[in-house]
Amino acid sequence: MKKRRLFLILAAALLAAAAVAAALILGGERDALEDGSGSSVELVYYTIGDPDEDLELVNQAINELLLERYGFTIDYRKLGWNEYEAYLTSLVNTHSGFDIAFTWTEGYQENAVAGHWLDITDFLSTEDFQGLGSAVDERFWHGAAVGGRVYGVPTNKELATPLHFLYSAELVEKYGVDIESYDSIASLEGVLEEVAAGESGCIPLFFDSSHVNLVATLGYEYAAYSDLPLVVRSGDSSCAVLNAFEQPDVLQLLDTLRRYYLLGYINQDAAIRSNLSRFDDERVFLRIASGGPDSAASYSQTFGYPIVVHQSSESIVTSESTQGGIMAVNAYTAHPRECLVFLQALNTDPELRNLFNYGIEGVHYTLTDSGQVHSISGGYTGVEYTQGNWFILRTREGERPDKWEVYREFNDEARESELLGFSPSYDGLESQRQAVADLYQRYGSALFTGTVDPEIYVPRFLEELEAAGLDELQSALQSQIDAFLTENKGDAVE
Repeated sequence: MKKRRLFLILAAALLAAAAVAAALILGGERDALEDGSGSSVELVYYTIGDPDEDLELVNQAINELLLERYGFTIDYRKLGWNEYEAYLTSLVNTHSGFDIAFTWTEGYQENAVAGHWLDITDFLSTEDFQGLGSAVDERFWHGAAVGGRVYGVPTNKELATPLHFLYSAELVEKYGVDIESYDSIASLEGVLEEVAAGESGCIPLFFDSSHVNLVATLGYEYAAYSDLPLVVRSGDSSCAVLNAFEQPDVLQLLDTLRRYYLLGYINQDAAIRSNLSRFDDERVFLRIASGGPDSAASYSQTFGYPIVVHQSSESIVTSESTQGGIMAVNAYTAHPRECLVFLQALNTDPELRNLFNYGIEGVHYTLTDSGQVHSISGGYTGVEYTQGNWFILRTREGERPDKWEVYREFNDEARESELLGFSPSYDGLESQRQAVADLYQRYGSALFTGTVDPEIYVPRFLEELEAAGLDELQSALQSQIDAFLTENKGDAVE
C-alpha cells in the first residue's frame, strides 16, 4: 500500500507536467511523423458503435486538430454493435487493414497471446510516453498485463463495474419505492408484484440474452472470464475454483428467476433479446446493468427515460473489469510510434478527448453557464467506455459537477480481487474451452432469464459440461491460480 500511495503521488505529478508540456513534447514530433513521400501519416482506427450521420464531419474536425498538434491524421471507422466482433476477428487474422482497434477481455488477451497486438510495454517506459503511463491508473495497467506485458491502453474510467439496479424514476416516485431497500434478486418480489398489478403493459424486470453477471449479487466473481461458468468466492484468499451451477445459492437464484418468469415479471422474450435492442413503446420498471458510480444520468441517456440507480454488488477490481475497454495497436502496423502518440494524446489532451466523445461544439452540443455539455444534435455520439481518459472529459448537463471526484473516490475505495492481473492460459485445452463457452452461452441465457425450469435443465447442462471437458478446465485454472497466488503472495502480504 505504501508503494501504491507513492506511485499515485508521482503519477499525479507526472500527469500535471504532461498536461502543461503535451504540445511541446508531441507537437515537436510532427516532422518525424511523415511517410517517405513527405505526406502526413493516416492511421486507420476501428471502434464499436453504430456509424453516425456526422461521423465524417467529426473525423474532419479531429484531423484538423491532430494535424496541427501532432502531424498526422486518422481514418475513424465505427462498426455496428452486432457486427464489430466478427469483423475485428477478420481484421486481426489478416494482419492488415488497420492500425488501432477497440478490444476487450477475452479477445484482447487471446490476440495478445497470439501476437496480433503490439507489445507497448517498452514504449511506456520511455520519457516520450510517460504522460500516457501516468494518465491511466496503475491498477488498469496491472489488470491489462498479459504474461507481465501490456498490449493495449485501457480506458481510464471506473476500476470496478459492480451490478446496478436501474429503476424507472417515474414509477419509483409513483409507487413510493425505497430503492435502497433492495440488494438482491430475491428481495424484489414484493415490488415487482405491485408494479405488475398496477402497470398494464409494463415489464417489471427486463432481461436479455447477455445474462449479466447475476452471480455477483451472491458474492462470486468469475475465475477467468464471464464466458465460462467457473467462479471463485470474492474475498476467499484460497480462490477455490467452483462450478457456479453446483452452488446451492446459485440454484436458489435460478429458482427465483423461474418463478418471476412464470408470474410474468420478466419479459417473455428475454432469452432471445439482444441487450442492444430497443422498442420505443416499451416501458420497463427495472433493468440490471454493470457500471460505475453516479451513473443515473448516463443510464438515462442510454435508455431514453429518467432512471434512478442503486448498486447491488460489491465494488471489486478484477482483470475483467480493467480489460472492459482497451485500445490496441496492430502488431503489424507500419506506424507504431504514431499510434502511441495518438493514444497518449487521447489520454492527455482534453480538447481531443471531448471532441471524440461529444462531437463538435456548436454543432452537436453547447456548453451551459457552468461549463457542462448540453446536447443539441443526435448526429454524433461517442461510445465513452471505448476510448481514452474519462477524467479529462467535461460532464454532461444533469450530472454532478464533481462527477470525476466521485469516480476517484469510488476507485480508491474499490477492493482489488485476489486475482487482479491473473491471465489464464488454455494451451492444449482450446477445444474444451470453446465447447464449454458455447454451452454456457446457450444454457446460461435460458437459465438466467427464468425461461426454462432449472430442475430439468441444470442437470442436463451439468452433464453436457462434463462431457465437454469442464473438469479439465477447472483443474487447469486451479493450478494456474495457485501458482499465481504463490508468486504474488509477497505483494498481497504487503
